Amino acid sequence: MSLQPGQALLIKGFFANGSECSYPRPFLIIESSASVIRCLNVSSIKGKAAKLSYPSNKNISNYNPPFMYPSFVKLDELYEIEQFPELSRLLLCGGKTLDQRSLSTIISDFNSYSSANKVLTVSFSKQQLEQRNTLLKGSTYQT
Repeated sequence: MSLQPGQALLIKGFFANGSECSYPRPFLIIESSASVIRCLNVSSIKGKAAKLSYPSNKNISNYNPPFMYPSFVKLDELYEIEQFPELSRLLLCGGKTLDQRSLSTIISDFNSYSSANKVLTVSFSKQQLEQRNTLLKGSTYQT
């Protein structure tokens, strides 16, 4: 199953600064090809409303689905993930997508931001994700 823009993944990996993340984080898919998906890091607004004033952060207006809580994307970090079939096990909300208007706005904002600002790019290989996400090796997430 090929993943699509607007879907979200719950991935345990590492942050753009290189530090290890000890828990699975949500990522919004903004672009998909046969070999790679491009994602933005998503964070809950709870306790971080002030971060919405940063030009690198964009509120997700209609967050549900696929996110359960009011959230924002980080436009200054791009995650490129090797696409492989088992990734579908990490989909949030049964693979439901963000509404098209919100997704288009986020992609446009990312393109504008990245043309004028530095964006850190992080790449995850299949092997790196399998090492950190035990659910890739058997069962699926229940969302």
